[in-house]
Amino acid sequence: MRNSKWTNGWVVSSAIAAASAMALVGLTAGVSQASTASQARTLVAQTSWADTGDLKVQIHALNAGAGQRYASVVLTNKSRKSVRTQGYVGLQLLNSAGKNVTTHVVRDPGHPKLITLKPGQSAYTELHWSVVGAKGEPTKAEKNPAKLEVTPPDSRHHLTTSWKLGEVLQKGRIDVTPLAKGTGPTH
Repeated sequence: MRNSKWTNGWVVSSAIAAASAMALVGLTAGVSQASTASQARTLVAQTSWADTGDLKVQIHALNAGAGQRYASVVLTNKSRKSVRTQGYVGLQLLNSAGKNVTTHVVRDPGHPKLITLKPGQSAYTELHWSVVGAKGEPTKAEKNPAKLEVTPPDSRHHLTTSWKLGEVLQKGRIDVTPLAKGTGPTH
């Protein structure tokens, strides 16, 4: 009987020790997960919104269709810190004299996502426009833009790049998608 009591006591003690160890592991994991979530929130709070001083802009022509043109505008983080962005860029076409060319930006439906860009990372938007004139539009020579101003979301400043993609007709309509992480399509 003594062996039985000793064995039962040892089993109970071992079970209590095992349960305590498991609770400690669970508590440590919970603290670790909470700490990781807290660190992520802190990182997001410390990451500033991307502005023109943090970014460089490039535009890439994509495959064209019958009277339809496509391009991607890529914003790259050129700073030494991570920055955030979300939403749609603003666009304004300019002629060779720097005067505004009629530009009407239309946001494609989508779900803008918060994007964090580490140094060297990019976000892009896709553009679509027509080279088929609407009734009564000026001639192509009057509508030929030479530059594109790109305003990042939530910014009051813009970046300027050359526009070598021809005229934008249909009263300057350019459809844009919400920014997405990456450099976008290449064709």
